[in-house]
Amino acid sequence: MTWLWLPLLMVMALWFWPRAFARAVSGRVEGFLTANRAEMEPGDEVRLCVTLVNRSWMPIPLAEIEIELPPQLSFHREQAARLGHVALSVLPRRQADIQFTAYGWRRGPATPIQIRAALSEGMGLLDTDILLENRVSLAVRPRQKRVEHRFHLAPSGWMTRESRAFPDETALRSVRPYAYGDPVRHIHWRASARLGQLMVKEFFTTEAPDWAIVLSAQATEPYWLGGLHPDTFDAMCEQALAIAQWLTRGGGRVYFATNAACGNRQRATIAWLSAEGVASLLAHAQPIATCDLDMLTTALARSPSSPRHWIVLSPFGESAARSRMSRFGVQVAWISVRPFVEEDGQDVAMGVSHDAKG
Repeated sequence: MTWLWLPLLMVMALWFWPRAFARAVSGRVEGFLTANRAEMEPGDEVRLCVTLVNRSWMPIPLAEIEIELPPQLSFHREQAARLGHVALSVLPRRQADIQFTAYGWRRGPATPIQIRAALSEGMGLLDTDILLENRVSLAVRPRQKRVEHRFHLAPSGWMTRESRAFPDETALRSVRPYAYGDPVRHIHWRASARLGQLMVKEFFTTEAPDWAIVLSAQATEPYWLGGLHPDTFDAMCEQALAIAQWLTRGGGRVYFATNAACGNRQRATIAWLSAEGVASLLAHAQPIATCDLDMLTTALARSPSSPRHWIVLSPFGESAARSRMSRFGVQVAWISVRPFVEEDGQDVAMGVSHDAKG
């Protein structure tokens, strides 16, 4: 009669094993997602690592990891592939590292990266989902391109250039540690007393004016009614970066101003930046205006260090804002970028698989 108990024991085992597995791994399996870089150029690769830690004494016969990339990233360099999947097993008290290789696809902050992990007891009777911590802060910079709009002034002769041989002592740039041969009259005594070492003043020549680049993300009037199309904003960012690189080719800086939301900044950004700084800022910019363009230009004009020459990139026409800017007494070069129009379509995500070792 022993064989009559065998089916009953098998049914009990099938009922007991999934619940025992879920209870054994509950709260003892955790994971997180990391990346090997914070910013990247379009086409560059980034390694995304999913770490799965099994702190229980129960083996995990099957763990499935699914990852969905934002539109800024792709699993293929030549086409948009945003879905990744991998299945593996993890031994008790062990850690598994899953490597995904992604590529920069388009400009912008790469958020959110959606990731899901499901644990199975091996027979497919019960799946246990676990929450993975996302530690990735990744952004893609604008594409490198040439300047499309030529300005009346050549990129040499009028730019701010530093000169150590013949400094213009009316224009103070910064201070630096004293070096042998520096004139005594250039010593900054207050900075030297504060820092505990001799500091000298650095000057730059002012052969001609600096330039300010104004990037407007305002698409509607009033500004909070709607956002700018991402493709239009990406084109504006590419042009802004190209102009910044053109202006700073001689080693100078530009005064950059934008009302676009950049990262955690919910207000307008106005600062002296190098071309590298402009690229880094635009990598985190979003097509959402935080204030009106008129408010941005007013704050820029009131800044004591604001240049008198502006390059404005906006989806609006020039006539709408030129009259308001004329009262500031600045020379404005206006670049109007028309909103991008595309046909309705669905973004089809392609799937890829990756291997992993646990």
